[in-house]
Amino acid sequence: MKSHWVEHKGKRVFIADFSNFHDDGAGVRAECKAVISELEAEPPHSVLSITNAEGTFANEDIMKAFVELVPITNKRVKRRALIGVAGFRRHFIYALAKVIGDINFTVFDTMPEALDGIVKE
Repeated sequence: MKSHWVEHKGKRVFIADFSNFHDDGAGVRAECKAVISELEAEPPHSVLSITNAEGTFANEDIMKAFVELVPITNKRVKRRALIGVAGFRRHFIYALAKVIGDINFTVFDTMPEALDGIVKE
């Protein structure tokens, strides 16, 4: 599993690391399963989460995996941030969020910005 926990400014943050899977839907699905397994022990609506999607493309299989992942992780995630989507991909992710529904997130350009943003109350 690439995803992991970090501490930032005294707060625990989960990094859902979907970076550099390119068009590997099977790899993304495996990471999704690992993320679900990792978060299932966390209290409801307690997790600060940053998703890193740098270097991963939005093909049908990958998007389906994320559509299935979000409702499950929404039960545990308090706040969500996203990095690795720029230009057209950023517009696409907002459109996807409308399709998925019930997903709130903030997009940041870099991991340091996302870490600072996610820990703010």
